[in-house]
Amino acid sequence: MATEPRPEYRPDDPEELDAVAACPENHRVVLENDRVRVLDVTIPPRTIEEAAHTHKWWGVFIIDSAPEIVYYGRDGGAVDLGQPPANTPLWIAPEGPHKVENKGDFPFHAIRIELKG
Repeated sequence: MATEPRPEYRPDDPEELDAVAACPENHRVVLENDRVRVLDVTIPPRTIEEAAHTHKWWGVFIIDSAPEIVYYGRDGGAVDLGQPPANTPLWIAPEGPHKVENKGDFPFHAIRIELKG
């Protein structure tokens, strides 16, 4: 099991681990300006994200398609998060390097609204 299920983002985490740069297949920018970045997040069924990545800003996460997921933290350990709540906004802290696995038979889909500054 992971010792940190949601690893804390560290200022020295490499910029190339930013979700959009490290995992463009899973994170697509739908809006960005100097105050906010909105990401469309998808993970196909029975798939793990292709690379570890970070999110450096606080944000709101709204999952609208919620299969069972497993979260892999900075230490590489796995935490089975089960089926997250669908259609419920979640306040989410910046995250250090992690991957997410979709164990379900349908796509994981969410919108992540990251608040800059």
